Amino acid sequence: MRFGSCQDCGRRIRGRYTRCYRCNRRRQRGSWHDPERLDGQDERDAELGRSEFYVYVLETDYGHYVGHTANVQARLGAHVADAVYSTAGSAPELIWTSYPLPTRAEAARFEAALKSLRDRQSERFHEITGAEPLPFHLDKSNRHASDDAQRRGCGLFGLLGIAAVAAVAAVLLLIGLIL
Repeated sequence: MRFGSCQDCGRRIRGRYTRCYRCNRRRQRGSWHDPERLDGQDERDAELGRSEFYVYVLETDYGHYVGHTANVQARLGAHVADAVYSTAGSAPELIWTSYPLPTRAEAARFEAALKSLRDRQSERFHEITGAEPLPFHLDKSNRHASDDAQRRGCGLFGLLGIAAVAAVAAVLLLIGLIL
């Protein structure tokens, strides 16, 4: 029988498997986050002269949001301006920023590890960030229908158009009843 090693922790496992039992169970329970697939982003960052990346934690109405970026202030501005779907309408507040990391890949790995600690409500999350771990649960059910309509492009003008069509239909119905 062939033996290999777990691709996550390096433990010895039987050859046809890629992960050991413990790592596979963590993934199934949802307490494991894979790093974001970057697909050449490090090369693009090098071309743009980006050499420092940060992992940050936001406190939101949905729990602690963990992300990474090259420019914390610009990214925080996007979160506050509701330009980021995950935190829109939740009054995000920056509570922690990491030390600078040399590559986006390292920042993505650290972000994934921090999300895993947060979701397991590990004491280690508190030791790193100084905040109690609150798992991030995006509850889309409490979003207003008007927010969804605006996101689909049916904002104020769409609603006015519907009202205008209803008014025209009412007038035509009234004219039909008079004649």
